[in-house]
Amino acid sequence: MAKKRFHPHPNPLPSREGVNTKMTPLASRKIPSRNDNGHSRFDLEWDDQGLFPDVIYPDADFLFTRMNEAVLESVSPGRGEVILDIGCGRGIEGVALSRRGAIVIGIEPSPIMIGHAVNYISENTADVCLMRGIGEHLPLQARSVDKVVCKGALDHFAQPAEVLRQMAAVLKPEGRAIIAIANYESLGFRLGRAIWWLRKKLGLKFSEARMPWEVPEDHTYRFDYSSVKRLVNEYLEVEKMSGVSLLFGLPWWGIFLAKLPEKISLGILKSLDKLAYYLPRLSDVIIVRCSHKT
Repeated sequence: MAKKRFHPHPNPLPSREGVNTKMTPLASRKIPSRNDNGHSRFDLEWDDQGLFPDVIYPDADFLFTRMNEAVLESVSPGRGEVILDIGCGRGIEGVALSRRGAIVIGIEPSPIMIGHAVNYISENTADVCLMRGIGEHLPLQARSVDKVVCKGALDHFAQPAEVLRQMAAVLKPEGRAIIAIANYESLGFRLGRAIWWLRKKLGLKFSEARMPWEVPEDHTYRFDYSSVKRLVNEYLEVEKMSGVSLLFGLPWWGIFLAKLPEKISLGILKSLDKLAYYLPRLSDVIIVRCSHKT
């Protein structure tokens, strides 16, 4: 049986000496907030059960699979490296990193998701340290980890700027941070908004369900290429920004791909993904690799 280490204590690791814990308000930062009143809420009991629809079309399936792969490629874990996964969710990346020889610490605020992670880690016989906590207050020593990963979580936090400040604080001088974030100004979302606007102008019937380009209820902030780059650059040095997937969210795109032979559909998605890598401004997901400011 694999070791499943869950530390319920708020500060189970060594002291935070040297870590700046002062929270920084976002009022002066140019990040478009989803909430009109400027106040963000954070769900400490978040659960991803029911998050995905019953039918997942090829574009969505490819996007999530490829995002996981791209994050691991960017992290490129070395044996014995200490890697912190902020907002680790079910621990999927943590297991993959552990299998490659890394010492993995997963931070997750939701006890429900920690429960899912414990099950996933056990099922995959991996060794990942889980702690309940938030990205705005990391219970680690300053300059104590080799790499930090934050996949699909930065736009869920109440204070994304403080999360980045904490990342910079716990990273070793030669450390790297890898952030993956949904791009709400992707080509697929832009086209989707334009098509829905035109249908509305023409008086055509359209679905009243939430569209992919609309910020979900479990997100507190809405990021795109420019806003995430600007925010990250305040605390870390952006080394590289790359894209993952293209055209997710384009109306009827997934239905069209589902009608094609699987091999052809996958070939199209892979070709678009190669293009997205060089066009992060238009890609569905943006991968940011960064280091300490010089």
